[in-house]
Amino acid sequence: MKGMIVCPQPLAADAGAAILAAGGNAFDAAIATAFAQMVTDPFMCGLGGMGTLQYFTGAGEHGMIDFHSRAGSQATPDMWAADLEGRTEYSAYSVFGDMRNELGYTAIMTPGTIAGFEEAHRRFGSLPWADLLAPAARYCREGFPVPSFVHEYWTRTPVPGRADGRARLTHSDACAAIYWHPEDRFHRVGETLRNPDQADTLDAIAAGGAEAFYRGALGSRIAEDLEAGGAFVTAEDLAGYKVRTGPPVLGSYRGHAVASNPPPGSGVTLIVMLQILERFDLVALGHGSAAYLDLVARVMAAAHTDREAWLGDPEFAEVPVEEMVSLHRAGHWAGLLGAGEFPRGSRPEPPSSTTQICVTDEAGNAVTCTHTLATGSGVVTPGLGFVYNNAMELCDPIPGRPNSIAPGKARTTGMCPTMLLKEGRPVLLAGAPGSSVIISAVLQAILNVVDFGMSPAEAVMATRIHCEGGPILAEARMPARVRDELEAMGHVVQRSAVSFDPVMARAHVIRIDGKNRWRGGADPRGGGAVLEVG
Repeated sequence: MKGMIVCPQPLAADAGAAILAAGGNAFDAAIATAFAQMVTDPFMCGLGGMGTLQYFTGAGEHGMIDFHSRAGSQATPDMWAADLEGRTEYSAYSVFGDMRNELGYTAIMTPGTIAGFEEAHRRFGSLPWADLLAPAARYCREGFPVPSFVHEYWTRTPVPGRADGRARLTHSDACAAIYWHPEDRFHRVGETLRNPDQADTLDAIAAGGAEAFYRGALGSRIAEDLEAGGAFVTAEDLAGYKVRTGPPVLGSYRGHAVASNPPPGSGVTLIVMLQILERFDLVALGHGSAAYLDLVARVMAAAHTDREAWLGDPEFAEVPVEEMVSLHRAGHWAGLLGAGEFPRGSRPEPPSSTTQICVTDEAGNAVTCTHTLATGSGVVTPGLGFVYNNAMELCDPIPGRPNSIAPGKARTTGMCPTMLLKEGRPVLLAGAPGSSVIISAVLQAILNVVDFGMSPAEAVMATRIHCEGGPILAEARMPARVRDELEAMGHVVQRSAVSFDPVMARAHVIRIDGKNRWRGGADPRGGGAVLEVG
């Protein structure tokens, strides 16, 4: 067998599988899959987005490629503080009457996606860059049927204080021309969507690489439009954008090394949760029992307490990573939680525009990558065909805090592409889209495999919860008996009407059982594809 791909979008998985079949490696397949995702799931990720990629090569090289978007140089720390109108009930999103942090040019940060994937290709790719972008360009020109998960995102009822799908898709004329149906409605599931402008942009990037996007003719068009629209991102910001590379953050769980992404990503938060839970006998509590879910919910709340207090861009804020992932810190929390403490905090972030790829190949290369648009700004430069991120939406407009606005600064994210290793080699790849709920989804997928012996498919399908110190969010499949027991313990349980609820994020897993022996699980909460290539 040549490899395995797991991701939410079947058409994107097809693109990556074709690359593996043609002799490409896991990095080639991940890049081809990612660009196809940007076309077929266009508000989950895109050319104007950001992300984080963890890799392990067959030769044993292990690291991160972080391509977070960064605030433009025209942004200032206090520029929005006086105009803040309040916070949303969910996640305390900043609310402005003009939605300046969510829709339009002022919501845009410097994109990192093209630079990130080109860096992965430069270091580890084996096939020509242009070959990896060709499937995405073909989907743009030939069209593809609108998937159910794309339609669900567009038509989802928004959190109060946040833009709905129509406002997002029609914010700019160029965006509406692509994504809003001429009959003044959303495209229906199965209707063909084409985007020839984005195909031309992909061709330009295929020919000129990141240089074309950030500094060439394409970059000039981007910079001119951003300046005319009042964005904080300048031509100099584009030209000066750089990815960050380095080692992952390391922790441990039941005999495994746990490797995940550094701040401003949330790998540290996931590791905190695992190292607290290692102090408890989860199997004895019983999977899905009230006692088990009570403990997991309180551990989630504890880790989110540290995340809220400390997580930020380490180039701008002091982030005590060593303390956060220390066994001492885990022991501190375990003692408090074992005595019944429940750290109180915020409600969770609603799921945002993010996607996931896990890939492995016969040479022992492994990739887990999460990339995103935030929720999409609704801005498309006329003729270019792609939506820019709205990553400013998760910046704190109050100065002096870990996640406050500063030029060149990345904001925090729930993304945590993760590997578990034994004897120095990966045995599990995991990741998810879904804002801060990503962390909970990846956590529970790992627990389900490691503690409860589930297959990857079983692990991602099992009923999940999420908690950040407020109510426990649960799927409809939680038994009423368990809900009642949790409420008797003092929890507020909000049980969804949806059995496989996308609010619970969409976890994706590959378990590596030996050389060329893989098992994959793709979350059924929205899309899903597991392809093994022979």
